[in-house]
Amino acid sequence: MKILLTRAFSGTVYVILIMGSIIWGPFAFGILFLFFLILSLLEFNKLALKAGFKPEKFTFLSVGIILYLLVLLYSWDYLAPASLLLSLPLLFLVFIVEVFRKEARSFGNIGLSVLGLIYIVIPLSVINLLFYPGFDISAPYKEILYGFFILIWMNDIFAYITGTLFGKHKLFNSISPNKTWEGSIGGAVFSVAGAYVLSLFFHELNTLEWIGLAFIIIIFGTFGDLFESMLKRNLDLKDSGNIMPGHGGILDRLDSILFAAPFVFIYFAFVIN
Repeated sequence: MKILLTRAFSGTVYVILIMGSIIWGPFAFGILFLFFLILSLLEFNKLALKAGFKPEKFTFLSVGIILYLLVLLYSWDYLAPASLLLSLPLLFLVFIVEVFRKEARSFGNIGLSVLGLIYIVIPLSVINLLFYPGFDISAPYKEILYGFFILIWMNDIFAYITGTLFGKHKLFNSISPNKTWEGSIGGAVFSVAGAYVLSLFFHELNTLEWIGLAFIIIIFGTFGDLFESMLKRNLDLKDSGNIMPGHGGILDRLDSILFAAPFVFIYFAFVIN
């Protein structure tokens, strides 16, 4: 019971922080996710050390933070789109710094650094642009982000509930023994139903567009969960960290978001827009 209450409390604080930052606006949201980004990069660096590699921590963190800030400042209309081209030379700093280090596993260090930047920085950067579904950065819309997080959480919660109650057939037993087809289907059904309900209140998208968004979140959010489970299983870890009592690490909470956000961004860029 105590574990359940702890989990409920920390989960509630997490939800309040995100929803509160959306209400406050793009500035508060961007700063909150900068904090999440730093925690995620530090956590990923610990996972790399656990795997026997030693990425250059300062460079990894610095490049990740600067890449995020470039997109964030662009989303706040402080930088021109051309400024985003600075992302390319920044990535090569990881390679250049490794040349000067005396590490035997340079190939792995570089690979894990780049993986961390792609896996964490790109999704948490582009999520700021979901304030602007029409890509007009002068007119932020909060409804899209409300819906994005609500659907992410609905998929996770109802997949867990239906899987616990009815789960018999394993989804990917070699990666995550607790996930079942029944749970995934349950999460999907409730998420699609949730998308329909959202369409009744949030009119930035029509019903079919909300349902399309739900399917993207269902598919790629599930893969995000499985990918993070794969990383932990390879390292023989239950959680990626312990920063959130009852939940584990920040990557354990963001896993679905990290995979879903880039594909949702593409959905708005090429389908909705």
